[in-house]
Amino acid sequence: MKRIKEIKIKNFKAFQQEQSFLLNGKHLLVYGNNGSGKSSLFWALYTFLQSSTKTNEDVQKYFLNYLESDRSTHQTLKNIFMDETENAYIKIISIDTESSIETIYTVSHDTINTNTNDDTIIQELNLASDFINYKLLHNFYREPHKQEINLWSVFERDIFPFLTDGTQNWLADIIKTPTLDIPRTQSGKPVTRGKKQRYIDELDTLNTKIQTLLTEIQDSANIFIKDHFFQGKDIIRVELNFEKKFNFDLVKSKIWQENKQSYRQEQLQIKLSVKVHEASPTPHWKSLERVQSFLNEAQLTRIAIGIRIGALRTRPLGSAKFKILVLDDMLISLDFSNRMDIVRIILNTDNDSNLENIFGEFQKIILTHDLGFYELIKRHTSPHDWEYFKFHKATENINKAPDVNQDRGRLEKAEIFLLDGEYDSCGNELRKETEALLDKYLNGLNLASEGEFQPLMDKLNQAMNQLNETRRADFNRLIIRKISVIQEFLAENHQGIDSLSMSEKVKEFIEKLNTDFENDNSLDQNQKGRLKGLRNDLVKYLVKQSQIEEDKEKIINDMKDILQRIMNPASHASLVPLYEGELRRAIQGVRRLQEILNPPETT
Repeated sequence: MKRIKEIKIKNFKAFQQEQSFLLNGKHLLVYGNNGSGKSSLFWALYTFLQSSTKTNEDVQKYFLNYLESDRSTHQTLKNIFMDETENAYIKIISIDTESSIETIYTVSHDTINTNTNDDTIIQELNLASDFINYKLLHNFYREPHKQEINLWSVFERDIFPFLTDGTQNWLADIIKTPTLDIPRTQSGKPVTRGKKQRYIDELDTLNTKIQTLLTEIQDSANIFIKDHFFQGKDIIRVELNFEKKFNFDLVKSKIWQENKQSYRQEQLQIKLSVKVHEASPTPHWKSLERVQSFLNEAQLTRIAIGIRIGALRTRPLGSAKFKILVLDDMLISLDFSNRMDIVRIILNTDNDSNLENIFGEFQKIILTHDLGFYELIKRHTSPHDWEYFKFHKATENINKAPDVNQDRGRLEKAEIFLLDGEYDSCGNELRKETEALLDKYLNGLNLASEGEFQPLMDKLNQAMNQLNETRRADFNRLIIRKISVIQEFLAENHQGIDSLSMSEKVKEFIEKLNTDFENDNSLDQNQKGRLKGLRNDLVKYLVKQSQIEEDKEKIINDMKDILQRIMNPASHASLVPLYEGELRRAIQGVRRLQEILNPPETT
């Protein structure tokens, strides 16, 4: 598996001198005020990945010096406030998580190594990745109220280019044949009769193929929307229909020419329809016309996200060695509760296996201008797995590059304050980190701000109780899982047995753990193997618990002592002196608390 180790951007959009983002394979969370450069990072990554599908000439146009008199330079994305002699580039350093081998990929005017046949990693990354921002979601429902929603432009720009069909993406395959032009005679006139009919049949085959894909995306979207937005209930169902299709006269007008984009996107239509489930008088689905007139923005955004995820699930991602998911203010129009749904989905806070299959292998990059949302994500992620950055740019300094700073964790800040001799500030950061760790552990995404204030000592006591409950729940899950396996095993050898008798059989089988079952001639080798497996799992569990439970209790008790001696004096006017050695031990205590409450993800 490959991950981004570092991103380097120079003289591209808002960035000027080289700006580096060191990720070391982690996910990335970025906060920045409007105009601070977040979208420049988004488009730098997008441009970089898209370069893998373009010719060198098509890539170079993004790195030209702008000349108003030269239309060929009007697509440049070089920063206009930098000296024209300054080079511009986007670099990504990838790292193989197994071999630790690093590879540098560069996109600039003079160097492009993302689109070669010798190394197709970035091409695979492009096809396996996804970019979603609020503008792209808004495109799903931007039509006036009197018009039906037409998603052709969305599919043409944001979905077809990322779906593969053989060795090409869908859009390239559609343009190449048969829609680039109709068959013509040597004089340039349209062919007639037999050749024309064969060509029309070819177009019909393409139209059917597109509708088949839309149906697959639609079905995946409906499953996702139902399971993850409506708790498995039938509420909303989407339909995608290729209403206005490719035909002879349309292709005859050479619709892929640059000046035909608006015409093409009007003449082709992927219609979005929505049905709402009604329970009375009898259960049925009611169709909504002009969806954007009757559903609110949150509901429309859910539909848009569902379709994007549905499209994502149709991609052949299993073999891709490299995947990123970039989200830029995609939740800008949602209220708090709807944002929580998306956060739970993207971060998979409930450890849902279906979501793990969708998002688990992506390296996630989340960009937001909402500080509250940034703090929410930061609070419910871990520095073990994430890097955090803050962008800032004063609105009046148009010609200045954004200030980019790595947002250090509270423990890092505490260590810096300790080195600087600012002991009270060090203690306050430790208290904040302890509060955040306990809130996340005890409440998940249900923030403590929804209830009354709870003293930190009470939270430590509650954490100890919850750790004990977790231990019991782990044991119960182990036993239930093993009993289920044993029942299946016994059922194979005792056909037609009723549930009561099966319960007795399971009990009888487990009780053999108290006997010398390995020398019991009434048991075959398969049965002995099952008992050995059960015994080994139970022993491993008990050994593990004996090793960690004492540590957990000691850590919680140590934190109570640290709270009384260090954190409380640091937060209030006090004559109790804070000593460097105690603060160092307190930092280690908070790190140990972090390890037991928020352990790092394992791969």
